[in-house]
Amino acid sequence: MRLVLDAMKYRQEHNIIRPDMISMLMESRGMIKSLDHFKPTNREWTDYDMVGQCFVFFVAGFEASAALTCLTSHELMENPDVQEKLYEEIQEVEQQLEGKQLSYEALMGMRYMDMVVQECLRKWPGAIATDRVCSKDITYDLDDGTKLELKKGDCIGIPIVGIHRDPKYFENPDKFDPERFSEDNKDKIQPCTYLPFGVGPRNCIGSRFAMLETKVLIYYLLREFKFEPAKKSCIPMQLNPARVQLAPKFWMKFISPTK
Repeated sequence: MRLVLDAMKYRQEHNIIRPDMISMLMESRGMIKSLDHFKPTNREWTDYDMVGQCFVFFVAGFEASAALTCLTSHELMENPDVQEKLYEEIQEVEQQLEGKQLSYEALMGMRYMDMVVQECLRKWPGAIATDRVCSKDITYDLDDGTKLELKKGDCIGIPIVGIHRDPKYFENPDKFDPERFSEDNKDKIQPCTYLPFGVGPRNCIGSRFAMLETKVLIYYLLREFKFEPAKKSCIPMQLNPARVQLAPKFWMKFISPTK
C-alpha cells in the first residue's frame, strides 16, 4: 500500500510524469493537473482500487511470464532440432556481444527466438478465451449462408485456443513449428486468427513486458544448459489441471555441457 500511494504522492507534489502504470492510474484519478487534455473518468477511485490495480498487474505479469517460460522450455525439450537452432542463434549473439551484457537491441534482433516464443503462444496462449461487448447492432453473413445478428450490449466469447488450434487457420496445429512466423510465412496468417494477447485497443497491457522477460529467461537458460527429459517428464506435454492458466506438468533436466 505504502509503496504505491507514496509514489503517487511524491509524483504529484513534484509534477513527475512517467509512461508507466502508476501515471496511468493517476491520470484516471485526475491527480495530474498538467494534463489539461485528459478528462478523468466518472468513477471514484479509492486507495484500495489504485493499489489493487497495481497488484493485479504485478501478479498477472509474473504468472503469465512464468507459465510462458515453462511452456517454451518444455517445447524446446520436446523438439531438440528447434532447441539446437535457437542455441546456435544465442551463440551468434554471444559472439557479437564480445563479453558484454545482453542488450535490449540484441535481444530484439533475435528473429528465431521471436519465432519460437510466438509459436509457443500460438499453441499455448496465456488466456484460453476472452470476451468483448458489442458497441452497436450488426449482422454477419456466415459461410453456410445463415446470418448472425448481434445487438448492442451483447457479450461475445472469443475462444482463443480454439482459433489457434483450428486447421483452417494453422495447418497441422498440434505441431510445434516456429517457421509459421518466419519472414516468408508470417504474412500468410489471417488477421485476427492469432491473438495470444488479444487485439485492438483493449489488448493485454503487459504483452511486451511478458515477451521481453520470457526471451531473457530462455536466452540465459539455454546459453548455459541443454534441455532434456527427466524421468517424470510428460511427452507429449500434459497440462496441470490445478492451474487456471495453461501451464505444464513441468519436469526437466538442465544438462550443463562439459567445459
